Amino acid sequence: MHWLVVLALLLVPLPARAGDAPPRYAQAATDGRASAGSTATLVPFGSMTAIIVWRSAVAMDEGFALAKSSASTITVLPLVSCVAESGAKVIIGETGSFDNHYVVTVTSGPQAGCQGVVPIPNVRP
Repeated sequence: MHWLVVLALLLVPLPARAGDAPPRYAQAATDGRASAGSTATLVPFGSMTAIIVWRSAVAMDEGFALAKSSASTITVLPLVSCVAESGAKVIIGETGSFDNHYVVTVTSGPQAGCQGVVPIPNVRP
């Protein structure tokens, strides 16, 4: 029963965050990854069924650390910008400084407008 509460909290729509518009240009990707300004699709990896869009790279790192320590959902929730469904379209803003995440804006589905960070394995160019 406890896992139903956790799931419900993760699936509650959070308000979209206002921010800068995505770039109007595309940069060429040289390694097969998505490039800035391009459209991509969110995909799950591992046992995921939805994709967490984190508020920032720091929030993503903190969230992963908290998840590994079995922290409560309430502890992790403030780090989350939104939870997008698999297959949602995004516009890539940039690749993270450690090349382990993308800054994205969700453009389709119920979380359209949500902005944040997702790990590179969650993005299919």
